[in-house]
Amino acid sequence: MTLTQIKYFITAAKCLNFTKAASQLYITQPALSRQIVAMEQELNMQLFVRNNRSMKLTPSAVVLLEEFEKIYNQYNLAIAKAQNSFEGMSGNLNIGILDGTYVGDLFPEVLNHFSKFYPNVKINLRNYSFNRLIEKLYNNELDLIITLKFDLDEREKIQYEVIEKTRDYVVVHKDHRLAGAKYVKLSDFKDDFIMMVSPEDSEISPKLILDACKREGFNPKIKFASSLQEEMLWVQAGVGVCILDSRNSLMTNNSVRFLPVDTISDPSLSLAWNIDNYNPMKKVFIDIFVGGKGTKNDNN
Repeated sequence: MTLTQIKYFITAAKCLNFTKAASQLYITQPALSRQIVAMEQELNMQLFVRNNRSMKLTPSAVVLLEEFEKIYNQYNLAIAKAQNSFEGMSGNLNIGILDGTYVGDLFPEVLNHFSKFYPNVKINLRNYSFNRLIEKLYNNELDLIITLKFDLDEREKIQYEVIEKTRDYVVVHKDHRLAGAKYVKLSDFKDDFIMMVSPEDSEISPKLILDACKREGFNPKIKFASSLQEEMLWVQAGVGVCILDSRNSLMTNNSVRFLPVDTISDPSLSLAWNIDNYNPMKKVFIDIFVGGKGTKNDNN
């Protein structure tokens, strides 16, 4: 059995549709079917149960899928490590950071380490919105992302480490009627526009805020922003209020006030990666950046 056949089986097992799997593999559906039949004959076991409407894995195939994924991932990781060793650990490490998040105090140590020990590795830092970070992480355009924990939970193939526990605040203009309050409730802002990023930018963030408002018994007046940066600008202009975490760069801006509020989400700052990304420098960066102090998610 070849690694190519293992790759074909893994793709077909995840798609449970030979036409879709063949498209992802850039081969024809008959060619994929022939390879699966050859595997079944070699293994002397049935891998798929097919009928006119659906396809599912046999119990044997479920076991093979788990083990073959380990083998295939280890193979790709070994190749990546060998290539980087041959090239003297050169190449790029692409890192995405959530718009508006202050991380300036987190990078000096790791950047100095890379400059000293891996001078041929170029670290590229870019800012993106919620959905763009996740999209680029899945596409392996980014090796690592720094974002908020609530946007990582329950996502397949993504692992993360919590860098810093943070909490939500209601952010208001310094001239807002509640700007001097020591503690507020969301319902205190039922007459204000509550700024949120649009569902196109994040499906999760506005839903969490809306759910919190409903728990407090009111339907908020909503104004959607196309990005976190736009949301922050509206609040600085005094047009509405918004929910931001304590790592947001507005925390040090004198034109706004951060007011403690009951828990809305877990916005803890987190470093995340795609388990199908085989850049060996990714682990080096994680080990230095997190230093073993982070909290791993339970979906590893």
